[in-house]
Amino acid sequence: MSTLEARLEARARRAYERGRLRSAVVRALPLVPLVAVATVGCAAPREIILCGIVLLVAVTGLLWRGQDFAAGVGPGVAAGLLPLLLPVITRLTGHFCTTQSCYVLPVVCALGGLVGGVLLGVMAPAPRAGRRTAFVVACVVAALTGAVGCLLYGLVGLVVMGAGLAVGATPLLAARRA
Repeated sequence: MSTLEARLEARARRAYERGRLRSAVVRALPLVPLVAVATVGCAAPREIILCGIVLLVAVTGLLWRGQDFAAGVGPGVAAGLLPLLLPVITRLTGHFCTTQSCYVLPVVCALGGLVGGVLLGVMAPAPRAGRRTAFVVACVVAALTGAVGCLLYGLVGLVVMGAGLAVGATPLLAARRA
């Protein structure tokens, strides 16, 4: 292979990868309004914005990588939407909380996680021997997406949302493997 052919091949490869990255960025952009909605009326939006940035970078990277990595992104985002939006809606509708504690938001995070887990169990690619990447990606993306909303209640919100995802997805995944 001549140097001209090698340079043309390298140039074509860079153009191809730039196009894939551009496509991944465009496909991840609809998550930006969701992160923005989660910060409305929030006392400490920095953590939510940081979590949203992590979500956007992860989704963009996974979509850019493609194959099994990209296959888990859609189901993961779909499963994480309810845990993201329910705490935001609850906060904006004036939930009943005292100044010392709030028991509504953890329940909302758990319920959102539970329903998201059911969606994850139905929609995520089934884990198969040697082909678990898409399933793991779907779980991680669902947890990151839900964390944007459940981070409003801190670590407790994240833990109960994660537990809800696991409890909701496990029976369905076990049934799909059987």
